[in-house]
Amino acid sequence: MALSQLHDELGNLEKLVIDVYSDNNFSGSPIETFKVLYNPNTYFIDYKNELDQDAPVNAADGVGEFKSTRGKELNLDLLWDATSASYSGNSTFQADVQNDKTVHKVIEKFIDTCFKIKEDTHQPNFLKIHWGELTFQGMLTAVKVTYTLFDNTGKPLRAKTDCTFTSYTSLTEQSNEQRRSSPDLTHYRNVEGDNSLPLMTYNIYKTDRYYLEVAKANKLNNFRKLKQGQNISFPPIEK
Repeated sequence: MALSQLHDELGNLEKLVIDVYSDNNFSGSPIETFKVLYNPNTYFIDYKNELDQDAPVNAADGVGEFKSTRGKELNLDLLWDATSASYSGNSTFQADVQNDKTVHKVIEKFIDTCFKIKEDTHQPNFLKIHWGELTFQGMLTAVKVTYTLFDNTGKPLRAKTDCTFTSYTSLTEQSNEQRRSSPDLTHYRNVEGDNSLPLMTYNIYKTDRYYLEVAKANKLNNFRKLKQGQNISFPPIEK
């Protein structure tokens, strides 16, 4: 990404933004938007598969059988500073810490909005995080606050919050995704690379046993000689 792309039209550094939604479909406008004081230096995303660890007693190794793919986790650190030492751009957070002369209040507001369970929905709010090429939607599932600098009265002037966000996909999105990949619908694919009809059939139906029916539906004289870019239809499976 070019350096110029990291700045908005006013020349300010583009900041990481957290949009807050009460709706688990992330529909409509966010009920609140947070723009961070400082962009994170790093962030990392965990991808995890869940395995069945109930292996036989005499098993040679301990790797269990695959069960499912778990959701992603985004981990990032957010920095908070009320000393006015080095601000870039402007945000509501920045104005609040300058007015309050402490980071405690804005951190409490962040935790209350993004982490705590709401009385009306009985669950935390849903969050959509975007910055550069990063787009992540889910919930804030863990927060650790570390205060590092204080004034002479004990007010915290600087802090770091270690945040863990767990991905969330709405039931509507899950249903749409399942329907898009359903073998009960007609699918269309273009032949690419070394794709064979049995392999393409397997990718659609999770078995290659229907490749002759697919060849017949597409009136293929020789299913072993597919042309690059050729469009193949995969009809619904009769139950």
